[in-house]
Amino acid sequence: MNTPAKKCLMILLFLLFTTLLFAAVGSGLVVRSPLFGPSPLAPAADERSLVLQSYAEQLGLALETIEEKPETRVLSAISNGSYPVTPGDRFRLVYLDGLQTVTVDLQADEKSTVTIPGLGTVNCCGLSFIEIKKEILSMVQTYHSYSNPQLILTGTGSFSVSVVGEVGGTRVIPVWGLSRLSSVVGSATPYASTRNIRITRTDGFSDTYDLYLALRKGVLDQDPLLHSGDVITIPRSEKIVVLAGNVYAPGTYQLQEGETLSDLVSSYGRGVLNNADVQKIRVQRFDKQGGAWQVTYVDLFGGKPMALQHLDQVVIDTLKSSVRTVTIEGSVAANEAYDNLSSTALMGTSSGRIFYQFYPGESVRQMLEAIAPRLMTVSDLDGTYLLRNQKRIPLKAQQILYGDDPNAHMTLESGDTFIIPFNQRFISVSGAVVRSGVFAYVPDKGLNYYLALAGGLSDDASVPTSLKVYGPNGEKLDSSGEIPAESTIKVAKNTFIKDIAPTVAVIGLVSSILGIVGAVISIIIGSKTL
Repeated sequence: MNTPAKKCLMILLFLLFTTLLFAAVGSGLVVRSPLFGPSPLAPAADERSLVLQSYAEQLGLALETIEEKPETRVLSAISNGSYPVTPGDRFRLVYLDGLQTVTVDLQADEKSTVTIPGLGTVNCCGLSFIEIKKEILSMVQTYHSYSNPQLILTGTGSFSVSVVGEVGGTRVIPVWGLSRLSSVVGSATPYASTRNIRITRTDGFSDTYDLYLALRKGVLDQDPLLHSGDVITIPRSEKIVVLAGNVYAPGTYQLQEGETLSDLVSSYGRGVLNNADVQKIRVQRFDKQGGAWQVTYVDLFGGKPMALQHLDQVVIDTLKSSVRTVTIEGSVAANEAYDNLSSTALMGTSSGRIFYQFYPGESVRQMLEAIAPRLMTVSDLDGTYLLRNQKRIPLKAQQILYGDDPNAHMTLESGDTFIIPFNQRFISVSGAVVRSGVFAYVPDKGLNYYLALAGGLSDDASVPTSLKVYGPNGEKLDSSGEIPAESTIKVAKNTFIKDIAPTVAVIGLVSSILGIVGAVISIIIGSKTL
């Protein structure tokens, strides 16, 4: 067999197999639980999301710093009660000396000392502007009673601090009195520690600070004000982990000793999104000996807490649609484009089937809420029942949806089948009509409406017309009023033709028999004569 013929044969076999497969599966619409969330257009984490964030991004700092204007700094210092006097600060002192107004411009020197001509000096080291103001005004009043002195801050000074360690290069950075630690760490590399930064003062005292707690958790005392001559040392981080995927706060985080995968997801990542696959968290770790990445899948809530290593990558993937399904059959719209006001829904004669892919742990109420738009006007919600393990469990679907029912919190199981019967609200028309049958009940409609649906009276209708209407329980109703649901309309036929036909047939049969008997007798008599 040549190659084209083989290809054609393979295509035909494939089409035949596909047809048989769909025939075996059966028709039905597949509906995905909304608890899975929107279907992602891309993987939960791509290569870009697994790259280490910059130091500023790890702390949520602005990538660009805005230089404050001198007048803005002065206003900030005046409005901040804790502004410390720093070298270079300028003041203006105004007081009365008798009848003469004296104006003196003052400035803090490199030792934060302010000299007042003719009165003395004030050591401002470690004092705020409010404190130094009280001392200077008190000194003036000591020598000049009733001088009504005033001290105004006219300019802010600056000083330098040094930044060393895991940085792009040692920096000597100019700052001012309200500069904090977070304002001078912009030169740190992505591998620098955000949790253990040491500040050494000029008097030899040193302390460590955690900028992550300050900027991410609001512990403001971990972001202190800087002083002249401070040396900031930023070491290399010991454990950096990348968190990506379906969490509220993906990013690069530096874990402390003893913190595990659960801490990373719940505390640093602020929890998972509703479509996160927490039973298969992907932990990617580089194997230095093998020279390749190794992937481990971890259940967040199962087993022992998992310890993470430096430069691990943790990915929370999207929970894929489960193959676990339940079947919903009966009075339910199973077409892609459905409308509760469609003629099919109103007639209620088209049974549908839905294969519902449910989220792990999803309840009966959640499923009914998801398919509620597909319920028809003729759906018998109170007659709904569940088939599970060959056992029939009654469900009052309307009470589950709009009230409280013990079965509302029942967890779905793979293989469940929900049957939603039709609410039988029809009118039956029979007898001498063109099309006898069952027709949909419409409120406020009378006899003529249903006779028109049946095509009107047939030729064999009785004259005068005899119409009878019977209620759902067989009781006779007035045919001139509204026809209630489940009623039966019977139109009497003309029985005269029906009754006379057998009589005519019998008479014809008897005449034929008498004719045959007469002919036989004539033949017998004629033969004897001869």
